[in-house]
Amino acid sequence: MTVQTANSVRELPEASPFPAAILDKLAARFRAAGLCLTVFNSDGEISYFEPAAGAFFTRYVLPLARRDLALAGKIRNIPADAEPLVIDTLPGALLAVCPFVDRRQAAGFVSLAARVDGFEPNEDLWRACTRISTDAEWVLHQANSLPGYSRDTLLIQAGLLGAMLRDQLRIVGMQVDLNDLSEQLANTYEELSLIYQISSGMRVNRRASDFFKQTCQDVLEVMDIQAIGVALHADDESRNKPVLYGPLTLPDAVVCRLSTQLLPLLRERKGQLLINDVAADKEFSWLVGYASQLLAVPLQRQEDVLGCLFVLDKPSGEFDSMDSKLLNSIANESAIYLENSQLFSDAHGLMMGLMHSLTSAVDAKDAYTCGHSERVALLSRHLAVEIGLSDAEVDRIYMAGLLHDVGKIGVPESVLQKTGRLTADEFDQMKKHPQIGARILADVKQIKSLIPGVLHHHERYDGKGYPSGLAGNHIPLMGRIICLADCFDAMTSNRTYRKALPLEVALTEIRRCAGTQFDPNLAEAFLRTRPDFFRELLRDHAEKAKKLLTSQEHFVPTDSPRALAMPTASR
Repeated sequence: MTVQTANSVRELPEASPFPAAILDKLAARFRAAGLCLTVFNSDGEISYFEPAAGAFFTRYVLPLARRDLALAGKIRNIPADAEPLVIDTLPGALLAVCPFVDRRQAAGFVSLAARVDGFEPNEDLWRACTRISTDAEWVLHQANSLPGYSRDTLLIQAGLLGAMLRDQLRIVGMQVDLNDLSEQLANTYEELSLIYQISSGMRVNRRASDFFKQTCQDVLEVMDIQAIGVALHADDESRNKPVLYGPLTLPDAVVCRLSTQLLPLLRERKGQLLINDVAADKEFSWLVGYASQLLAVPLQRQEDVLGCLFVLDKPSGEFDSMDSKLLNSIANESAIYLENSQLFSDAHGLMMGLMHSLTSAVDAKDAYTCGHSERVALLSRHLAVEIGLSDAEVDRIYMAGLLHDVGKIGVPESVLQKTGRLTADEFDQMKKHPQIGARILADVKQIKSLIPGVLHHHERYDGKGYPSGLAGNHIPLMGRIICLADCFDAMTSNRTYRKALPLEVALTEIRRCAGTQFDPNLAEAFLRTRPDFFRELLRDHAEKAKKLLTSQEHFVPTDSPRALAMPTASR
């Protein structure tokens, strides 16, 4: 390896134990004392010679040293534990040599070349100059410009060189360690930031697909990989197909086959799978052509394996323990989210089932209002989506719509099912159902946030409603939304006291009552929906209700289109 600098040209072997920057720095220091820094490799051959030291060294000492086999032999045979040694085989020059020890062996030799004190022409000088085709008189002239050194004074300088070299190498080693530590700290910081970022997104009501998509994208930014995939155990494979993210793309059939093979294998191993050469692996050699490396870890909670994370191909080298450790940490966090999400889903499903059972019990008190609560919930959800509420708010409004009439449990059936006009006393009994419903829900802290919708769904925008006589924006938004949905469904449903109104008539009534009975902004958003959309929703709900009644099954809504069906003058 030839290295060019501003003040020197040197040849260093690839495995030289001496950094070039250190040699240049030391050479400059000793050059001022009329000395020339030289480095010999373990075979006694010159690997570094500093030409800026002067012509005496470059055109006389260097050529002689390269041709002097005896010199190479002397240097090669210096013991690793030897003190600095002076060699005088070159006429008119001295070399003070000390070994550089690595793992108890001489990895190389550093030397200071000097002009001999009292240098005078003699026969040895003439012969040496003849060998290298150099004029002896010129050599003497160059030598006179340099200070002369005795063995003792040169040994002192050599000892100083050895101490300085060790110090410099120790500083370089410390700098390397510091850089390594800094890099490790930076990597650790990135990994901790990644884990924190993943933990921050672990909301139990977040969809698994959204969580894992964001997690995989975050991992791709931190890990040196070409692709990351997720596969989950599921009874319904159509809902949890394995997915792959990253610049490396694989056909869906390959991803499915890989996931199908990994899931049972990791469930059995209860530990990671690391393959740096898939071509040499019997079970995964079929991946050749798609990927060359594979690292997979289970998503495990206690003894239950919920799925797995797998990464493919590391451009910078092989997957190592650091990669597997990081991926395992990510898998542990993801497994916690997945377990909590499943528990939340089960609890949410149970709660929704109980809500539907409760509303079915309320609706069952009046055959004419069967399905009313579900339709109001669907209509309320649709309107909440139309005005741009968050998913969490939309869900709460849907649940409040389901429970808006739960207080009718406390209203006599004779009042609910009366075919004629209600008396003042009967209407007073009917008007109590929002407060009764609010009291029923008040003892369940998990659904207290639904109470405003249940309590105020009969308030009017002009303040003439009940039970509190609130007006305008003083009516909670949830109550204003359910009020509109409740009235629309009442108008479009058969009741004991009248037939259902045509859809167009009901929509006209909504427009007429905007600003008096209904929030005008909500009414405008509601009327933006095409009438055909309402017809489809009403027809779909009626067909489902009919099937469920026929099979005597309870209706539990799915995440089908955010549908509705609506009322205006409801009891």
